[in-house]
Amino acid sequence: MLSLILTILKIIGIIILVILGLLLLILLLVLFVPIRYRLRAEHGDAFMLDGGVSWLLHLVHGRVHIADQGNRIWFRILGYLVYDSTKEMRKPRTKDRAKHPIKEHKKVPREQQDFKTDGQDIKKTIEEDIKNESDIKITAEDDIKHESDIKPDIKHNEPQDDTTYKKSSTTRLKARVFAFYKRIKQKIKDFFKKLLNIKHKVSLIISFIRNEVNKEAFRLTFSSFIRLIKHILPTKLKSRLVFGTGDPCSTGQALGVLSILYSFYGDNIEITPDFENKVLKGKHFAKGRIRIWTILIIVIKLLLDERFKKFKTNYQRLKEEF
Repeated sequence: MLSLILTILKIIGIIILVILGLLLLILLLVLFVPIRYRLRAEHGDAFMLDGGVSWLLHLVHGRVHIADQGNRIWFRILGYLVYDSTKEMRKPRTKDRAKHPIKEHKKVPREQQDFKTDGQDIKKTIEEDIKNESDIKITAEDDIKHESDIKPDIKHNEPQDDTTYKKSSTTRLKARVFAFYKRIKQKIKDFFKKLLNIKHKVSLIISFIRNEVNKEAFRLTFSSFIRLIKHILPTKLKSRLVFGTGDPCSTGQALGVLSILYSFYGDNIEITPDFENKVLKGKHFAKGRIRIWTILIIVIKLLLDERFKKFKTNYQRLKEEF
């Protein structure tokens, strides 16, 4: 009996180890096996874009094709088509419709409908009569109340002297002028408070930027971002571009900006400016890979750096000040 229990525990342990080994293998594959992509595009007289993403020897594969003739997006896992944008949605089966039959309304005889309608009309007439009687009572009560309210006010309609009228008008005028003065004064105070608040915030931002720790954190973040971009950018690129804005000045400026790409890809890029016509034609091919492990290393190094931690603390204090 004891040997049987030990054998069962041994089998369970082997199964657990196999599962853990498979999970570790999958994790290592996800981290170290790169995701590869390629892109081909043509534009000018016609437009065409064809791109693909694959992982683990095309066991996971996706494609995108966009052209004037039509578009298609599809995705495969282990050769099985998971998604295809060109396939139509399946229509509901007749069996499903049979499960949920449409309810038919029973027809009511004409005589019953007329009797029902007459009963509703009589009920509605009685309700309207009751409502009218209640409205008449409420109106009469309001009239009596209104007369009682008017009677005490008759004493106040007695003629007043000119001096009393002038004094009341002067008092009202002074009150309006004083209220206007208070509003203007309050608005001026609020305006200066806003200016002081803006000045305080600007000084906080300037001191935050000039802080040496924050400067080093800025440099560290920028360098990490550049390394991340270099890793994601294509490792192979071929591009042939003919462009022109129709204006020689702006075409030259755009050419100066595009010439930065020569420092990354050299002779693989060919840019031909057209200083007379407005045109944009070209053929492009790009190929690259993205490794999850490399991205994690760049991000983790940045997050664990002491300068970046202090930068986050300073930024949190700046937000609290605001």
